[in-house]
Amino acid sequence: MLFYTFFILLQLNIIHSYCLTNSLCQLNDDSTILTCNTMLNDTSLLPEISCFPSVNTYIFYNFEQLPSHLFSNINFLQNQFYTIKLINISIINSDTFSNSIQLPENSKLSIIIGDLNISSNILIQSNAFNNINIDYLHFLNLNNTIFDTNCFGHNLNINTLIFEQCNLTSFSNHIRKLTNVNHLVIKNSPELKQLTQENLPSFLPTLTSFELSNTALEIIHPHSFQAWSLILEEFVITNNTNLEIFPSDIVDGVLMKLNKLDLSYNPIKYLHSNYNWFPYSYTKNLLLKNQQLDLFLKSNILKTLPYLENIDLSHGFISENLMKNYFPNMSNLISIDVSYTNLTENMIIDLLTHLSQTTNHFIDIYLRGHILNDENFCSYFKIFQNAPNLLNLILDNSHECNCIVELFYRDKLQDINNNSLLIHPTCLLDSSRNRCDIQTQLTLSKCPTNGHTNSDDTIGDYAFGGVIAGVIVALLLLLSLGFGVVHRIRQRRNTDLTMEKPVENPLAAIIEERLGNV
Repeated sequence: MLFYTFFILLQLNIIHSYCLTNSLCQLNDDSTILTCNTMLNDTSLLPEISCFPSVNTYIFYNFEQLPSHLFSNINFLQNQFYTIKLINISIINSDTFSNSIQLPENSKLSIIIGDLNISSNILIQSNAFNNINIDYLHFLNLNNTIFDTNCFGHNLNINTLIFEQCNLTSFSNHIRKLTNVNHLVIKNSPELKQLTQENLPSFLPTLTSFELSNTALEIIHPHSFQAWSLILEEFVITNNTNLEIFPSDIVDGVLMKLNKLDLSYNPIKYLHSNYNWFPYSYTKNLLLKNQQLDLFLKSNILKTLPYLENIDLSHGFISENLMKNYFPNMSNLISIDVSYTNLTENMIIDLLTHLSQTTNHFIDIYLRGHILNDENFCSYFKIFQNAPNLLNLILDNSHECNCIVELFYRDKLQDINNNSLLIHPTCLLDSSRNRCDIQTQLTLSKCPTNGHTNSDDTIGDYAFGGVIAGVIVALLLLLSLGFGVVHRIRQRRNTDLTMEKPVENPLAAIIEERLGNV
């Protein structure tokens, strides 16, 4: 027994000595990062990391290959975030990232393959990612034009999969396996010029989010997406500088779970006036930043998406006032952003007027980059009357505290003082400022106030007083009517009937006359 104990201690000492003298892998000072680098050594050497304690970050440089089950003897801890970075690696063998990694359920694993400054022709063998949960898998600067999805094995779950600055043009889909990917992001990919049903990945039906941004995308072919097989909640196609046409038949069916549609910063120049937005009809969040708004409004996009809650039209351009004809009643709307657009103040007034006439709940309206002038005070006062305190105007911090700001913010001053994070013109915090007298401004602007007088500064007090007075008058009328009825009843009950002159019975007179003639 003593011999075996001595033998085990000897082996542990040998392993520990090897770790200390390992020229390929080194721990940082606080033992949170393990870096393995062949440097000038033979690149065919394999890293040995099992003798090191578990760390939060593993970095591998310049290896010819990473062996299977590389992390099998690592004791990963509970409630930790682990990151594995591979830079300038030639081959990733099968099962390198597999169930041999004993990761606790409450810990998360991120894997980053490649580097923005070093292009790579990495070969990823079949089932390199197999039977494992990966929170974040990021491919950087890959020269491979076709990504072979055969490297994804069975029972693989990836929360977020990103391809960045890759020469990706398509996915190979020869073998279909049980692979689940929640979020797919392809960005800064200069070779991706088209989307078709054939070049999209086989795991597309598992996606809840698909993002395509900063690519060379020129065309999306018809019928590329079969809605009945998809569970997409977010469909994001943004910043693609060659995408001038957004076809109306790219989706077959209706994306029933779609929550977000983002087409921002694409140079879209053509949309059919009868564009079919029906596949996106369940959209709640619509983003059309930096777009030619005329195209989208005239295609009746707002009328076709009845569940819209948030609309972002910021940085957009519009050539004519379409707010009256193409802006429908939207009962679910809670936010609209028209910041930094070329909307005139009259267009903004038309928009606010429409919203004030149709809403019965709070709406945030972002108007950064716009100035609301007192010259149009009467229009804003009418808007406020239509929906008192229901329209939350979000202006630049530098906007002056004129009468319009006083009108819309005065009931929020206490909240602003108690919460510095609230968005508001900073001048509202200046208690020494000259405040606008609303009633005086109504007089100066000659606004029709529907019979309101200038006896009070508080808007709406007159209407409330009128209602109270009307109720009192009605009660008095009812009381007087009631007393009149009671008085008449009492008069009738107190009437005495006398028989000094009995009432003659007509029938008795007739009988007496007939008897006299007998």
